[in-house]
Amino acid sequence: MGSSGNLFSAGSLLSRMSLKRKVYFAFHFDDIMRVNNVRQAWRIEHPDAPQMRSFYDSSLWESRQLESPESLKSLICDGVERTSAVCVLVGSNTWSRRWVRYEIARAVIDGRGLLAVHLNNLRHHITKLPDICGANPLGCIGVGKVQSTPWETPQYYLFEWNGQGWIRYQDYTLALKLPAYLADHAPGYLMPLSSGTAAYDYVTDIGHKNIGAWIDKASQAVGR
Repeated sequence: MGSSGNLFSAGSLLSRMSLKRKVYFAFHFDDIMRVNNVRQAWRIEHPDAPQMRSFYDSSLWESRQLESPESLKSLICDGVERTSAVCVLVGSNTWSRRWVRYEIARAVIDGRGLLAVHLNNLRHHITKLPDICGANPLGCIGVGKVQSTPWETPQYYLFEWNGQGWIRYQDYTLALKLPAYLADHAPGYLMPLSSGTAAYDYVTDIGHKNIGAWIDKASQAVGR
């Protein structure tokens, strides 16, 4: 009995280790050349990196520039729904982009893993130089605990930083479940998503070897 239980556990572990996850990349189109460096990472084998993991890319690309807001929301919703995690590829102005914020919001709403990877240490295709790292977009979206009256049950809502302060997120206004990676807090307080998620640098953290493992870790944090 004990022996078969051990074999079952080992088999389950091997099955999880062999899983090839689907990831959704959120990014600003101005960073497309750097983004493509990451998009192609799964094609490269690294025998010197046993932690290297490959992944399926389920992101939206050129089509999302052409859609109306409502149809674009539907496309993003469908894209994120088929993945284990959303990976935000961070350039200089990614934090301010409406649809990147919506892609992040969908990760929270749908219970997907979430992580950020800074791209600006990759050399620019024109200047041949790196750029100063942009702000982490996961620090600009947060979950607030709202209790309107003392006898009501507190609920969680998305908030966003508008450059001057935190406001209720307008592209999704319904209550949601607190993400597993965020600590609970008292009503009236807010936790930025960056407080419970990881941020990496694609160059200094050797992303071409390790990004698959980063995606794994973010997925496992939400049970995916």
